[in-house]
Amino acid sequence: MEFLQSFFAEGFFIPHGHCYLWKPNLVWLHIISDSLITLAYYSIPITLVYFVQKREDLPFKWILLLFGAFIVSCGTTHIMEVWTLWHPTYWLSGAIKAITAAISVYTAIILVPIIPQALALPSPAQLEVANQQLKAEINERKIAENALKKAKAELEIRVEERTFELKQAMTQSLITATKAQEQATQLETALKELANTQAQLIQTEKMSSLGQLVAGVAHEINNPVNFIYGNSIIANEYVENLLQLIALYQDKYPQQEVEIQEFIETIDLDFINKDLRNILSSMKMGADRISEIVVSLRNFSRLDEAEMKAVDIHEGIDSTLLILKSRLQGNADNPDIQVIKNYGKLPAIECYPGQLNQVFMNILTNAIDAIDGLSSLHKDASIPYQGEIIIQTEVIDNNQVVIGITDNGCGMTENIKEKMFDPFFTTKPVGSGTGLGMSISYQIISQHHGDLKCTSTPLQGTEFLIQIPIFMHLEKMKSEV
Repeated sequence: MEFLQSFFAEGFFIPHGHCYLWKPNLVWLHIISDSLITLAYYSIPITLVYFVQKREDLPFKWILLLFGAFIVSCGTTHIMEVWTLWHPTYWLSGAIKAITAAISVYTAIILVPIIPQALALPSPAQLEVANQQLKAEINERKIAENALKKAKAELEIRVEERTFELKQAMTQSLITATKAQEQATQLETALKELANTQAQLIQTEKMSSLGQLVAGVAHEINNPVNFIYGNSIIANEYVENLLQLIALYQDKYPQQEVEIQEFIETIDLDFINKDLRNILSSMKMGADRISEIVVSLRNFSRLDEAEMKAVDIHEGIDSTLLILKSRLQGNADNPDIQVIKNYGKLPAIECYPGQLNQVFMNILTNAIDAIDGLSSLHKDASIPYQGEIIIQTEVIDNNQVVIGITDNGCGMTENIKEKMFDPFFTTKPVGSGTGLGMSISYQIISQHHGDLKCTSTPLQGTEFLIQIPIFMHLEKMKSEV
């Protein structure tokens, strides 16, 4: 602290102005000169700093900054010259001069190795020559650039022309491909329609032949059955009369000849008297049963009802069930398939009766096959499997009838259910099915302006819902409109 105090203290030194005898002219000469030098020294570094900031590409920036520091320190020594005229702080003045000397010596030393590098810098003449060369290169590049631009423009024109041609060709190809695709689609549709038509014709011809056969058999059976049924009544009267006559003879002539008595015992007249009435009654019941079967066959074939007419569809369902009665009956291993009828109150339905009966036949046959398939899986089960078919009918939306046929058979997977209505698709063994039944059924319901839906769960059962209009002519009018 004492050193610093002595360093900044004036001590017993005499101000520098005494050396000038405080002559005003001389003092002001030194003041003005040193002030101007200081101003000049301080402005030069500012200019250098500004120059260095603006010229970022300038080499040896640090030497310029070092020069600036040297010049600032020199300017500061001149300020101290003015200060020491009145304040003899010669230690401070000397320290500033020492700092200026150190910066000056360091700058001089650093400047020596830079001289060769500075000399290696190109001269203004060399820079001018290089500049001329650069201008020539720039002109050449501009010429080349213009040529490239021209070539690019020509190339773009050619590319646009070629692109336009390719677009036209592509458009023509797309049009051709679209037409080909449309033709392929039309051909595929025509093939499908042809296959469906062929399948429908085969099934229709089959059902027509079957209907003619059934109608012919029913007609041929009906005549002898009517003969048997009509004569059974007369035969019953005759037998009753004869039995009464025999009883009257036995009552009036109790003492019979030995030969007659032996013949009575041989033929067991008492048993004949009791059993003959039962035989006649059984014959009458058999004739009634045959008459019912004949009526059912007629109702099912509907050979004389090819046109649309209003019918009771319950009769068609019952006729189909009667025809399938032998398949509904069980055997030693399986009980009978139960048929539960939940018939609603339905009006007469406008339809093609024969075609609709064909749909009932196909669905019920598939239901029986599904129950038989699941029954074979339950042969060894402790609880016997009971097959069941539920038939429900009801009226909805005033002009729609829904017929539901549900079974508890083996059911179907989603993959099978999606293909169920495809022609010739079947899961049955070869020779057991043609794969046309459900496809034809779907087409028949579609012709009735109805809908055929199916829901099924494997090992649980299947439900078919048939929805058709009550008055089909109204649906035809709607579709035409």
